[in-house]
Amino acid sequence: MTRKLVASEPPLRLLFHTALFGTLALTPLLPLHWDGRLPSLGQGLLIVSLGVYGGVGHFLLIRALQRTPASLLSPLLYVQLVWATLLGWLVFAQLPDALTMAGMLIIGAAGLSLAVGARAGGLAG
Repeated sequence: MTRKLVASEPPLRLLFHTALFGTLALTPLLPLHWDGRLPSLGQGLLIVSLGVYGGVGHFLLIRALQRTPASLLSPLLYVQLVWATLLGWLVFAQLPDALTMAGMLIIGAAGLSLAVGARAGGLAG
């Protein structure tokens, strides 16, 4: 959706609506995962920093999609899967479970099939 909306919407509006809809969609799920304990000051700062980093990252993605064709950016987005796995292993000593790995493989295979299909369609035409 971001790729389609960058042509008609300003970056800050896109960022605001993404954050708003994400908050509205996920807040009802909070009671399912929160045990009632408040985070410590350090944990709270980490949570806030996560929001800031995520917001800045999404803003930069919006700006990149405004200036660069999505076909050039897509391979960089798939690298996120590699980095998430690597950092999860290095920082938290945790590797993805089988279901997560299956999802990552499906995402990668779908992207690869789109790239191959677009290349084959471009060669045939």
